[in-house]
Amino acid sequence: METRNSKPEIPNSNIYLTGFMGSGKSTVGPLVARRLGAHFADLDDVIAERVGQPVPVIFEKEGEACFRECEAEALRAVSEANRQAVIATGGGTLVREENLRRALQSGSVVYLRAPARVLAERLRDTAAERPLLQSGARGRPLAGAALTRRIEALLAERRPFYERAHATVDTVDASPKETARAVVNALRIST
Repeated sequence: METRNSKPEIPNSNIYLTGFMGSGKSTVGPLVARRLGAHFADLDDVIAERVGQPVPVIFEKEGEACFRECEAEALRAVSEANRQAVIATGGGTLVREENLRRALQSGSVVYLRAPARVLAERLRDTAAERPLLQSGARGRPLAGAALTRRIEALLAERRPFYERAHATVDTVDASPKETARAVVNALRIST
């Protein structure tokens, strides 16, 4: 498992997990938080609680632009309310420059990286629950090669933002526990 660390000393502050959907942010985040004795927040859960609707419903009823505004507000609230929290961001959260700057300035950002083919395999059973992995107005989940192509396209757009993280951890051949350990090691935080 490759890790990259471009920041020698990480401040004692929030840790933001970023990466494409299916990279393991929501699974690894609680494990990292437990290792560090920190609070864990999943940004999608924060948004759903604040708005009173699940993320797919917000996307369907209000559209992606409205969801992205809710996401920015939730990130601002979480980043200001917490110190020493592990925050799983949505796959597109830190693609917005304002959000990325906020995370980079208020904590350490870790990119959980996996290639499109692995992400497609991980996401094939939940594509119906993920608005960006559906086709047409009827919301049919993408599958097979179409799913992989959509992930490749989105990943190509998002990768430059993800790669601005303080550290990168590959998640392909690692269990969630191994990935959590690699996150902590990449940030040089003693547990």
